[in-house]
Amino acid sequence: MTTSAALELRDISRMPYGVARIAAAETVTRRIEAEGPRELLAEALLDLVEAYTYAGEGAKSFVVFARLLRLWDESPELFDGQDEHNLFWEFKWIASDLPHFPQITAEQGAAFLEDMERRYRIVGHGLSAVRMSQFRWSWHTGRPDAEAARLAWIAQVRDEFDDCRACTIGQQVAFFTETGRHEEAVELGLTQDDGCNLEPTITHHAVALSALLLGDPDLALDQHRRALASLDASNRELAPSRGQNFELLARGGYLERALRVLRNDDASLLDQAPSPLKRLHFLIGVLAGLSANLDQGDTATGLREPERGTVSALHTWVRAQADGLAARFDARNDNRYHAALVARALAATRTDRPLDLESGASSANSAAPSGAASTAVVSGAGASGDERFARAEAFAARRDYRSARAEYLSAAAEFEAQGLLDRAGLAFAEAAQCAAETDDDEVAHETFGAAVPRLVAGGAPEAVTAAVLTAWAPLAVRMDEIGELLSSLAELLARVESPLDTSALTEELAERRRAEHEHTVATVRDTLARTLAGAQTWQIPAELDATNPADEAMRAGEGFARLGLVVDAAHAFWLAGRVQRAAGMTDAAVWALESAFEGFTAVGNADGRAEAAGELIELLRASGLSDRADQVTAQLTR
Repeated sequence: MTTSAALELRDISRMPYGVARIAAAETVTRRIEAEGPRELLAEALLDLVEAYTYAGEGAKSFVVFARLLRLWDESPELFDGQDEHNLFWEFKWIASDLPHFPQITAEQGAAFLEDMERRYRIVGHGLSAVRMSQFRWSWHTGRPDAEAARLAWIAQVRDEFDDCRACTIGQQVAFFTETGRHEEAVELGLTQDDGCNLEPTITHHAVALSALLLGDPDLALDQHRRALASLDASNRELAPSRGQNFELLARGGYLERALRVLRNDDASLLDQAPSPLKRLHFLIGVLAGLSANLDQGDTATGLREPERGTVSALHTWVRAQADGLAARFDARNDNRYHAALVARALAATRTDRPLDLESGASSANSAAPSGAASTAVVSGAGASGDERFARAEAFAARRDYRSARAEYLSAAAEFEAQGLLDRAGLAFAEAAQCAAETDDDEVAHETFGAAVPRLVAGGAPEAVTAAVLTAWAPLAVRMDEIGELLSSLAELLARVESPLDTSALTEELAERRRAEHEHTVATVRDTLARTLAGAQTWQIPAELDATNPADEAMRAGEGFARLGLVVDAAHAFWLAGRVQRAAGMTDAAVWALESAFEGFTAVGNADGRAEAAGELIELLRASGLSDRADQVTAQLTR
């Protein structure tokens, strides 16, 4: 029994954070509490705290951590050396979350920090983590002793429970930026030379905003680009930084881009973040950016909700939400710290010196379909299209994407002048990918749009056109300009759905061609489904009104499955399940998500398996099918 439970805990510790890991950790912990082995209870509870903390469920960890402290007091022998270390390490997580929830009273927060210091002293651990936690409480509750608490923390001798150097810098930079000490934020932030799961992204975002407000848009742009380059797949834990990102773009003269990033990457943070405080700070950043652009109040935001449909309407909604949250925190803190932050956001204006997001890219790098490539000025004038394409490939291999883009565009001009439209289309597609690598979404979107008609006119293989459309799709969705993409996908699907004539081929070659053809069909269906799923109704051409993204995703999944491409099939079924779930088609969604879960399980894709399982568990529980949800949870540690 001990070995089995230990293996389950090990498997859970390797799962990605999210609903599935929480469900598995809860199940195993309950069983160990009820049946033993008791010597693993501390480890199980510690793992559950970690699962909650890193999945944005910090409030749930408070009760579990209290149970851990009682267990430590009553049965310290159940904690081996690693358990004890983890207990005092997780103390910091709980202490950091205390100010983030207004239901935690000032008295409770103070009592917890006093108990934390008492316990660290009894065991003989250093107090750096304690001083950091006291600083974070003072900072986030708006206490006048926040600066003194910061100095007490950084003066403390570092010990094994201190945060990494990157976070030590990042927390202070964020504090300086939030409290208007922008010179100090920039000075300290520029010393950042380390990283972790949150850094240096937090530092770069804060320094970018501080630099912009200090009148240094060049430094702001540099830090903005560094922040984007260091950002991983998840924005949720970085909600305050994402608010700063919106403020930077909107106050720096790029309202449209700020809105595009908001609706494509961060819209969920408007309603829900890992904690109420993180949501408030995200809203404050958005509010500042909107306040600076109320002269463009009629501008459409692209958000689905009618009350958020224009800049003016979104500003009204965000202000009401921020006011409500600020009032709750200030009531707990007995001050007006957060109300003052909201007031400052309401007074925000555009900066005198705007950002220049196109800096570093010459006019040669624009993506005008017929003119830009022919006017590109690069080294080696008079070189052939093949030579330019080869140089572009070399630049791209060295990740010098701006130089590569210029060479690809020049190659495209040369190919087009020779009537080699398929080669020109491929060069445009490569240039577009280079623009995407440098976050030049507008350029990438337009250049992909130049590539596709040339590929089609030049008779490029359908598989190549399908691959380019697949690469273009997420950009077109981000830009809210999917009409041309959808039309191209529909036209290509109509062509590839026609029967494949293999009568003149050998049986072996015919079979290979049929497999290649079916893969192209499935790819086009999958891309069409993903594009339709990310679109709003008004963006969909009339000829595609009746096309159901879930149906297309299911057919794509079936096609991939026939080819033995299990991972691709699982992703397609996963998409279908999400679409069906959103449409209230519970039975169909359960089937699709179960298929995705089984596919990811079959190929050992742990992350995909856990994420699909998480959505399936949520759906089953919401549908009153708790027994089936428990069955899925039980499979996670097998």
